[in-house]
Amino acid sequence: MSRLYGCGPIRHSLLLALIAVLAFGPAMPAAAGLRDWWPFGKKQEEPVPDPYPYRASLDVISPDKRIEKKLSRASTLIEREESPPSGLMGLLARARQDIPQLTAILYENAYYAGQIAITINGRRIEEIGPFDSIGQVPASVRVSVVTGQAFVFGAVGAEPVPEGFSLEKLGMIRGEPARSTVVLAAERALVDAWQQSGHPLARAQPRDTVADHRTATLDVTLNVDPGPAAEFGRVEVSGAAGVDPNLIVGRAHFQPEPYSSKKVRNAETRLRDLGVFESVRIAPADALDPDGTIPMLITVSERKRHVIGGTASYSNTDGLGAGIYWRDRNLFGGAEQLHLSASISKVISDSLDPDFRVLGRFIKPGVFDPMTDFTLRAEGYRETTEAYRVTAVEGEVGLSHIFSDTVNGSVALELSRSQTIDDEDVSREHLILALPTRMTWDRRDNRLDPTEGFKATALAEPAYDFYQDKAFATFAGDFAIYRSFTPTDRFVLAGRVAASVLTVDDVETVAPDKRLYLGGAGTVRGYGYQNIAPRDGDGDIIGGRSSVLVSGEARYRVTDQIGVVAFVDAGSVSSDMFPTFDDIKVGVGAGLRYLTPVGPIRLDVAVPLQPEDGDPAAAIYIGLGQAF
Repeated sequence: MSRLYGCGPIRHSLLLALIAVLAFGPAMPAAAGLRDWWPFGKKQEEPVPDPYPYRASLDVISPDKRIEKKLSRASTLIEREESPPSGLMGLLARARQDIPQLTAILYENAYYAGQIAITINGRRIEEIGPFDSIGQVPASVRVSVVTGQAFVFGAVGAEPVPEGFSLEKLGMIRGEPARSTVVLAAERALVDAWQQSGHPLARAQPRDTVADHRTATLDVTLNVDPGPAAEFGRVEVSGAAGVDPNLIVGRAHFQPEPYSSKKVRNAETRLRDLGVFESVRIAPADALDPDGTIPMLITVSERKRHVIGGTASYSNTDGLGAGIYWRDRNLFGGAEQLHLSASISKVISDSLDPDFRVLGRFIKPGVFDPMTDFTLRAEGYRETTEAYRVTAVEGEVGLSHIFSDTVNGSVALELSRSQTIDDEDVSREHLILALPTRMTWDRRDNRLDPTEGFKATALAEPAYDFYQDKAFATFAGDFAIYRSFTPTDRFVLAGRVAASVLTVDDVETVAPDKRLYLGGAGTVRGYGYQNIAPRDGDGDIIGGRSSVLVSGEARYRVTDQIGVVAFVDAGSVSSDMFPTFDDIKVGVGAGLRYLTPVGPIRLDVAVPLQPEDGDPAAAIYIGLGQAF
């Protein structure tokens, strides 16, 4: 056996999220079929002719106690024991199917000298013919696995390699466990490195592997044919039944420049971000065109055009909440999105005056060129925090533009009419015209789980309040950086610095919801939402003119699926134009990460070190992706 085969915080609350999705989701079957649809019941399987019942057991001898569960999940005999196959032939087919599946698990865990034996009523399956009589029914099926000693890498190499490529960074290190998954991932990375270097037809060749059972080492040499270098050429689109293909080609934005697999992935991301496609795949053709360029094929699968859904939640501090939304993902055939939603929150038993939000948003991609989007938004809401209550109606028109694979920006004109009540029960009317402008430079290697790179965001938002005859502006910057300290990105340090300034002489002349606050998810974890801010003599929150936030995380991946995090957040909000750092609030905590193909599921628990009124003893945060 030596070959390789190619969310916000939950504070003492229970969330019942997405309940209404089950009621309103478009994939829900007709009422007549509810009994066949989870959670109402399971659809009955079609009856099997000549069912052959059996009872299966798994015996594993291994130094690794965790491998038994992996083998059990990979065994069709074990997993489908309650669904008998058809006849003895069906049972034998199921048993033979288990051999390569169990072998793959052994290889994935670096066991290349493992032995697998499957018996039916004491007879090995290799000895049983299709017309044999094997005795008792239900049959007794035994799966026996002896893993032997785990192998480690011996000599490793690759031929040829592009500049900067390292097998060590990919985990192929002499003396490390020789898992087949590491070998296959390194092979894919080698091919991708050549494709990033302008060779679209790079292909893996048969690898050289030698398993030395005497020393339990695996020597591996990866081989690749780089193929010719080429530039991007003509582009074809497949599967776009309802979306303008010209928008797809323009959004992919392939210029006459050297081919790069990274540019292809960025193009796929831009097309997915349109929100209209279920899947997007961009691949080069199998051969160059006569002019020496590489043709590109974009294959898309469109999502259902209309969707309706909802949410429901409960908190013992804020009461009930519920929402519903409707969306058209392709209004006029150009991937235009129309989103309508309504929600209520803070429905507390002794109060019938909840917060609410009603939103309508229209997005039109490709208005002036394929990389420029137009946004129109109308929104009415009421929001209550520890510092203020605001009831407002807003309207906004805006443009966003993708300048490159790493730089994008937006500008909008926003008009809001609001009434605010601050913590001292002072009510004011506001009519504010604002011009928020934002630029983002994103060099992260992964948006949801970065291990290298940085992200920098700058915001400038000049505004004028006609009712209060007050001009002011908000300036903000946010910078996050990521650094891996192990060849396989198992240990990562992440840091973040953010600062904001509100340009006014007296913060109380500005609407409370425009002042600066920290606390809660996305800022200083462990503290109440917007509970870090200057206070008056009575301890009431008034908000600040400047803020600074510093966060650090140490992230360690324990297994391929589980990670742990330790973090510290520190922040200060000041009444002065520049932070004084006189009242820094620090939150510390730890978290778990369950790593999925779409990003880590995050669970953090944070404790405030300098709590005040309104701060919890501890806070829990759940979400998708890293905290920053």
